[in-house]
Amino acid sequence: MAFPEEYFIHVHGEQKGPYTYPQIKRMYENELIPEETLYWRDGMEQLEPVSDLCGGRKKDRLRRFRQLRTTGLVLFAVIALVTAYFAPMLREGWHEMNARDQTQESAYWRARGFVRESIRKQDESVVFDPYGAANVTLTGTNATVILPGNVLGKGKMTWRVAMQYDVARKEWRCGDEL
Repeated sequence: MAFPEEYFIHVHGEQKGPYTYPQIKRMYENELIPEETLYWRDGMEQLEPVSDLCGGRKKDRLRRFRQLRTTGLVLFAVIALVTAYFAPMLREGWHEMNARDQTQESAYWRARGFVRESIRKQDESVVFDPYGAANVTLTGTNATVILPGNVLGKGKMTWRVAMQYDVARKEWRCGDEL
């Protein structure tokens, strides 16, 4: 007849047992024995903490889970806020640098890119008015874009950007690139 492993615990200077693992685990989880309680079984050279045998208590694991969940939610909220803040700027920057079609909208976006590049050289920042406020004239491969906006710290400005579309390279060129 096979007997399950028997464990003995050492509590307040007194040995108690034998117990089965499920019994010890239940006592430990229900805090009927202190966390620093030591145990042993046949074949062990020395006493070891019950916490090594049973792992963390459920309430400790639950508390850690809640902390991790809260941390995760806070991290998610921060990422969402940062994304919501920077996404429009990233999208606009992408449009400005990748406008390669021979259309009015593409000319508008690329003109913004050219203006932003020249403003950046002066270490200034610009906020453009929406597409509807701009005036884009497209004649064949030539485009003229009137862009209203604000230079931060200087106020309202309007830029006139003359561009030409390079059909072979499928890109807009401006100023000294022409």
